[in-house]
Amino acid sequence: MKSAPAPKKSVVVIEDQTAIRELVIEMLESRGKYTVIGSTADGTEGVALALKLKPDVLILDILLPGISGIEVLRRLHHTLPALRVLIFSAKTEKQLAHGLLQEGVCGFVNKSAPLSELREALDAVAEGKNWFSPSYQKALIEAQQSSESLVDEKGGTLSEREREVAVLLAQSHSSKEVANRLNISAKTVENHRTNLMRKLGVHDVAGVIRYVIRQGLYDPSEQP
Repeated sequence: MKSAPAPKKSVVVIEDQTAIRELVIEMLESRGKYTVIGSTADGTEGVALALKLKPDVLILDILLPGISGIEVLRRLHHTLPALRVLIFSAKTEKQLAHGLLQEGVCGFVNKSAPLSELREALDAVAEGKNWFSPSYQKALIEAQQSSESLVDEKGGTLSEREREVAVLLAQSHSSKEVANRLNISAKTVENHRTNLMRKLGVHDVAGVIRYVIRQGLYDPSEQP
């Protein structure tokens, strides 16, 4: 008597590049082991989608509209502790590696890798194992050997709202523009700005920019 086939693993894909997102979804659905239950290009929408659908596996890019992949991880890490997260990104800087590990990722695949590597990593992560590409492992070793870290003690104390304000300030938005985007008062923005600078130990926006770039929350080279 044949045993029943294993249930398919449910997957949500958060990737802002449409062609890559569609190729990943096509690859997943062609294998017969996975069901894509949701996908989006936006980080904020991705958090809502994951919380609503509670997938087995999340495939996540780092640089996203809305909020970054790092922030997506922070918002989901404690709420969905069983969620298996596979990062699929072109960013492998050592500043990212240690922070991603702290946020509970189970795997990392570089976008420059062959598709077979993504398939291998996905299978391992879905089965409860960890899988990290050689480039990520190299970056992690370098990060551990360096005093520079993605999430330092000061940065880790920022609230969710303070991180949002920090990113918008780094993108050259005025306090009024930040207030409009976040639907809060300009005075509240100024309070957040004062608090986050104090926590980071910086005295100007340049220090905030350095922080959000190290965090992987903002990449000036990606802006139009």
